[in-house]
Amino acid sequence: TAGAGGRALVRSVPPPPPPPPPPRGRPAVGRLATRLSGSTRYSGTIGVRDHRLNVTVESELAGLGLEFPAPLNKAQDTALPLRFVLEGEPTVEGVGRDQLRLSLGNAVFARYQRSHQPRAPWIVERGGIGVNVPAPQPDEGMMINVDMKSVNVDAWLAAARTIAGDGEGDSVSGTAGGSGPNFSQYVVPTTIAARATELFVADRRMADVVVGATHRGNVWLANLQSRQASGYLSWSEQQGGVGKVTARLAFLDIPESAAAEVKDLLESNTGAASIPALDIVAERFELFNKQFGRLDLQASNVPALAGKEWRIDRLSLANPDGQLRATGRWLTKDGKSNTGMNFTLDILDAGRLLDRLGFPETLRRGKGKISGDLSWNGLPYALDIPSLSGQIEMNVGGGQFLKQDPGAAKLLGVLSLQALPRLLKLDFHDVFSEGLAFDGITANAMISKGVVRTENLKMHGVAATVLMDGTADIANESTNLRVVVIPEFNLGTGPLVYGLAVNPVIGLGSYLAQLFLRAPVMKALTYQMQVTGPWKSPTITKIDNPPDRPPERPRSPTARKE
Repeated sequence: TAGAGGRALVRSVPPPPPPPPPPRGRPAVGRLATRLSGSTRYSGTIGVRDHRLNVTVESELAGLGLEFPAPLNKAQDTALPLRFVLEGEPTVEGVGRDQLRLSLGNAVFARYQRSHQPRAPWIVERGGIGVNVPAPQPDEGMMINVDMKSVNVDAWLAAARTIAGDGEGDSVSGTAGGSGPNFSQYVVPTTIAARATELFVADRRMADVVVGATHRGNVWLANLQSRQASGYLSWSEQQGGVGKVTARLAFLDIPESAAAEVKDLLESNTGAASIPALDIVAERFELFNKQFGRLDLQASNVPALAGKEWRIDRLSLANPDGQLRATGRWLTKDGKSNTGMNFTLDILDAGRLLDRLGFPETLRRGKGKISGDLSWNGLPYALDIPSLSGQIEMNVGGGQFLKQDPGAAKLLGVLSLQALPRLLKLDFHDVFSEGLAFDGITANAMISKGVVRTENLKMHGVAATVLMDGTADIANESTNLRVVVIPEFNLGTGPLVYGLAVNPVIGLGSYLAQLFLRAPVMKALTYQMQVTGPWKSPTITKIDNPPDRPPERPRSPTARKE
């Protein structure tokens, strides 16, 4: 038995942020040294008994700085007791075996079972690293078990890749070209178990996390329980790509506090190209404190001549109040992006659906469909109103605008016409004051740079029929609409008014011309007005119906031409 003591000297080399890819063939010890600085004392014993080697090394690591993610980061002037033990085992049929045990303070413990063939490097048959728990001992492979307040998976994966290298010089095959052992087998896990108050992975923060994951080939499989998500997921890595994430979740919650993180991720330099293909089903999906119901999303990265494209092959959001079905794409090029979407919204209860979207007490009931094609500059989840363009078609029936101020839904406040009796002092107060009830609303509209234009918005109900054409500037919250109100006076003209109102092809001008031609009495009972200005306080001006033109006298054949 021999004893040894000495001082380990490590050149002070601060690690670059982020570390560059290690040169091909660089030994793992050299890569590890880039994260160490300073020097420290150690003591050790080396013994041989029954042809088996035993080595013990101990150090306080005082004077040595460690540049690793927590809990393995420390300044040079602090101590962190290290104990390393190597115990040889009997050789069986020429195969050498040993065990390694390592501890750092009272937090990190590691244990490895190794073997090697003659003239070949050592191979870890099984091993484990425990953080705040004993080192696990799996039947095979490498396992990491972590119990910490905060775990940064991204930082640890980056550190592990830096130390492990590209494998060119760390051969496990024993070829002559190998310059050292395969260090990745000591630090890169095939199985992970983690419990953390907060966990950072893929640039996202998750709270109260319990996760178990395994790595097989190029696929990670995981079961996850956290405050933000619960369920099963897999990530398949792809050569030269970002891979694919598949998830089947009981719930997925993206809180409003994470909005900045989502924005930073989507606005990164790589844009759409940095997002993996997605196949996600979440039975309960909540985004920014809004309950959207069941989420079904399939999306993928595809080549595009104009840049990078992230294609939404299927998006479905379903809840008891309605279902959104959509396809689309997100293009990025030269730091700019554009989103396009084709959608259909089947509405089961328009009032409760608006409640979900943050517009409470705006509408009561309502059932129908809204569909269209939209595009806008920027991110998929955030409409950029000044660039919004496209077309929509609406057909909703059986609802009522509510009397109270609709708050953020200011445009609906204009459409509900509750201010007309007060501003015009007309005599159909009962029609609108309690909120306009409607049997149906139909409209086709074009949108260009945030300005909606329609020629045939029609609302028909028992009390009145309302027609509109003109524009609404969503970005500037202003409007310029011609509004026609036809109260129901039980004169037998109801079927005619209704029949024209439900015809989606007829515009406002054609509607009035046909109505007055077939029922001249309705001209005196029809009110026209112009609604202009801001949504909050629009200006409403009454428009007099044009007088009937007197019939032209027949011209004499002998009349002299002018």
